[in-house]
Formats: sequence, C-alpha cells, structure tokens
Amino acid sequence: MNKYVTGHNKTATGEPKVLWGEQTRLSLKYFNIGKHCFSTEFIDTLIMIKRVCAQVNYDEGLLNEDYLQAILPACDELLLRDHPEQFPLRIWQTGSGTQTNMNVNEVICTLANEFREKRCFENHQLDYINNRIHPNDHVNMSQSSNDVFPSAMHVVVATLTQSHLFKSMTHLYDELKNKQWEFKGTTSTGRTHLMDAIPLSTSAVFSGYCDQLTQARLAISESLRDVYQLAIGGTAVGGGDNAPENFGNKVALKLAEHYQLPFEAKHNGYAAVSGMDALIRYSGALKQLASVLFKVANDFKLLGSGPRCGFNEWLLPANEPGSSIMPGKVNPTQCEAMSMVCLQAFGNDLTISLAASSGQLQLNTFRPVIIHNIIESIELLSDAINSFADNCVNGLEINESQINSNMKQSLSVITLLAPTLGYDISSQIVHEAYNKNVSLAEAAQILGLFTITDFEALLKEKIKQKPSFKE
Repeated sequence: MNKYVTGHNKTATGEPKVLWGEQTRLSLKYFNIGKHCFSTEFIDTLIMIKRVCAQVNYDEGLLNEDYLQAILPACDELLLRDHPEQFPLRIWQTGSGTQTNMNVNEVICTLANEFREKRCFENHQLDYINNRIHPNDHVNMSQSSNDVFPSAMHVVVATLTQSHLFKSMTHLYDELKNKQWEFKGTTSTGRTHLMDAIPLSTSAVFSGYCDQLTQARLAISESLRDVYQLAIGGTAVGGGDNAPENFGNKVALKLAEHYQLPFEAKHNGYAAVSGMDALIRYSGALKQLASVLFKVANDFKLLGSGPRCGFNEWLLPANEPGSSIMPGKVNPTQCEAMSMVCLQAFGNDLTISLAASSGQLQLNTFRPVIIHNIIESIELLSDAINSFADNCVNGLEINESQINSNMKQSLSVITLLAPTLGYDISSQIVHEAYNKNVSLAEAAQILGLFTITDFEALLKEKIKQKPSFKE
C-alpha cells in the first residue's frame, strides 16, 4: 500500500493523485522494462538530499523564503508516509539516473506548489500563478543528476549498512559466541580435505567463525570510509558548475548531522562523478562476508548430515518437515537459504564490478543497476543472517555420543602423540589399526607397545592439554 494518501491529494475516486509530470511520463513510456523499481529507502534518500539542498540554497541567498517554506514541508510530507505510486520508474532507464532525479523533482515541486497555493489563497496573495516553483529551476537548483544520484547511492548504502547489516551481523556473532562457550568442553574430530585430522574443541570451531565474521565486518567498515565521501557539489562533470562555492561541503555537513554519519563532499568532484570506486570496494567487502557465511552454512550442513548415514555430530533444529514423500526427514533448510543468498550476492558483485568498470569519460552510466544490486545484497544478507541466527544457530545442539564414537575411531588423533612416540612408531600404530579395523589403543596393545588403558590415558591427557580456543 502506498503512502502518499493525505486527503487533499486524492482523486474523486479516492485514489492517490499523481504528482509527477512530463519527464516522468516520458520515462514510463520509453523505459517500460521489467518490474524493478527503486526502493523506498533510496527514494527517501533522494528526497532528503533535495530538502537539504533547498536549505543550503536559501542560506546562500539563491532560493527565497517563500519557495523554501513550500519545498521543505513537501519533502517532509513525502518522507513521513510511504509513497511508491509517486515514484514508479524502473531501474532500467538512463544510466545516470536522470529520470528518477527528475521524477523526485517533479513530485516535490507539485506538492510544494499545492502547499504554496493554499498559503497564498489564505493570505489573499494573487501572484501565485506567475511565480510557481519549477522542478529544475528551484527543486534541482545547484544540482545535477550526475552528483545527486551517486550521493544518494552512497548515503543509502551507509545508512542501510548501519541500520540493517551491522545489526544482523552483531546478532549472528552473539549467537555464535554463545555456542562457543556452550560447547567449550566438547572435543571432536577435525577434518581437512574432508578426511580425518587432528581433533579440536567444538568451541575452537566457533571461535573461527566469530573471527571470520569480525574480519568481514572490519572490511565493510573500512570500505565505508570512501562511501561517506559524496559527489554532491560536483554537478554535471565534477567541477561544480552552476553551484555556489562550497555547496557540496555545506550539503554534506547537513546530511551528516541528520543521519549522524561522517558524510563529506569528496575533495575531487571529477572522480566522484565519473567513477564508482567506493561502491565497488564496498561490494567486494560484501562478497567477503558472503563467502564467510557460505562456508559456515556448508559446515553446518555437513556436520548435521545424517542422522544415520552422515556425520550427525551437530543436531540442527527441526523447524519443518523436510520431505513431501519421506516421513520424518529433516533438511538443513536454513543453511540452504543462506547459501542461495550468498550466491545471489556473488552474482550481484559481478554485475557491480562490470558496471563500475564500464564508465566512460566524465560519467559512469550504470548507476541504477549498481545501486539496485547493492541494496538487494544488503537486504538479502541482513535478512538471511537474522534467519540463520534465530532458526539454526540458536537451537543447535551437539550429539555427544556420535562425536565420542568418531573420536574413538579416528586415526589422525595419533598426531598428538607423534612428538612423544616418534613418527615411525605412530605410523606403525595407525597402519595396524587400519589394517585390523581396530582402535588405536587396541592396535598399540596388539603391537605390544601399550595396554589399552595406558594408551587411552596418554591420549586423553594430550587432548586435555589442547587449548579450547583462543580469546
């Protein structure tokens, strides 16, 4: 349901009144491609930039107070309620985002003129018709699509990262950390190349996940330093033509105050308008996060496989039936959903990489597809992380009996005794155990090296000496 539904802006049939104008109409005609539209968050960011620009233009003496007091409430009205029907343009349009910039200009302008008309009528002013607010001359004053659109891209990425992605990552980290402590006393078989390897504590496995997640967050945080630098003030080609001096800095400062994030105008407007370097780096950091999540999901699937013919060491929550034909079957559905989201993020990153590298001369003309893919990755990853944390990690349990059984059958655990017994004797015990299909302790006794009790005690002591995990 759309937001913009105030009473005086409805048609006679009760439907929301169209506020956009000719530029939007032409775009709807010539770019009727697909169904993807810009998200509410992105449109709201464009509206906020327009609001701030109007205030700075007024401060600079370029916009009179009469117009300002119509544009500001128009922006506030649009920001207050949901409004997708007023912003119907597709992602697949001009590569600079000009049509969407003009769509926003037109909607703000129409609403501002309605507010101003009402005020003029109430004050018995008769000059309204001769002094209408214009979408280009006033709402778009000191701006260009070429600096407004990429600025909105940066702002919405920064705000969604803080409000959605980082919160979900913190939630998953906390759930993983809880399991790290919960499983601190459990030692299980390690596996490399999917083959038995040195045993390790289950908590050590979770400490690895936590550190990988921390490093992914650090990569995203570092990439945000460039995202906080905005193209605003560069206007058409980066030189700030038709904008007052320091316009970009003043707009960025007000945006920083509003969003409580360290936005600033990029010192080189030519780079900001022609390139997409900051967002390609940010997308790369999202890919790092997706690769971590993909690996974690795969581990959960493998260790939870079974229950009779798989690893069956981790007991995944049985949230729903896993099969329409096999009774009692439970599948690792949260892992699968997470994996699909990660693959989508990988694909989005490839699109972003190709689009960001395809700019020509003074402008990158692939911006709509770049921001569409970045926002999709942020939203999908945030939602999938929360779902995985709540519906998989939180309810995870350990199958102690299966873990202990695997530990007794593992041959690679002999590695812990190699410094004491020597490599050759250790290899002799392993080969004997493998050939006779017996445990290491039984093999050691058969070879006359240890009793089963002494060997198991020695091995247990070595396992006990292994650190649980590194803080």
